[in-house]
Amino acid sequence: MIRLLVVLAPADERPALSDLGPGVEIDHEAPLSWGDIVLALDRFEPDIVLLWRAVPGYDAISVASDILRVAGDRVPAVIILAETYADGDVMAAARAGVRGYVVGEPCGGEWNPVVRAVASGEGWLSPVAAGDLLKSVRQVDPPENGAQAVVSLTERELSVVRLLAGGCSNLEIADELGLSQSTIKTHVSRMLTKLDLRSRTQLAAFARDAGIV
Repeated sequence: MIRLLVVLAPADERPALSDLGPGVEIDHEAPLSWGDIVLALDRFEPDIVLLWRAVPGYDAISVASDILRVAGDRVPAVIILAETYADGDVMAAARAGVRGYVVGEPCGGEWNPVVRAVASGEGWLSPVAAGDLLKSVRQVDPPENGAQAVVSLTERELSVVRLLAGGCSNLEIADELGLSQSTIKTHVSRMLTKLDLRSRTQLAAFARDAGIV
């Protein structure tokens, strides 16, 4: 069972989440204070928090960081939902630990792949947010710095990151290399740590900039 807490402004319409199907329990909270959010976290113990970017009186990225800080043993993944996108926002969200950034609605208006991906430990970005993140990564980590970082990767990690940068899922990478999905997740996690990156999107951008693919 995936427990999804939707935190929105009192006047906002609820997102269309009817396509999530069985196995997802949804609760909604329109907080008037930070205390309301904390109470909702304690009461519902969500696996995922879908957080409106325009929560009244608060900066949602700071709220996301605070949610992850106070969550205790049960740390939810946070997805930010924004009506419009502001340059640099996804980089700030990534630094705060956010795992998803949706602008408007997901492609096709379907929330099921977004929630399932984030629940399984992956991330999800709308195209405009992904494009801005790639631009930000290129500015922070220029290609000339890539060669030194590539040296720290093993041959197996290089094989994994080539497939990842090509758009393959963990399952597809596992099938291609004859490994388990858990092994692929471990390789990805180690590469993120080695390269001081925060997401698969950043890792794919690094691979392209460093000439690995």
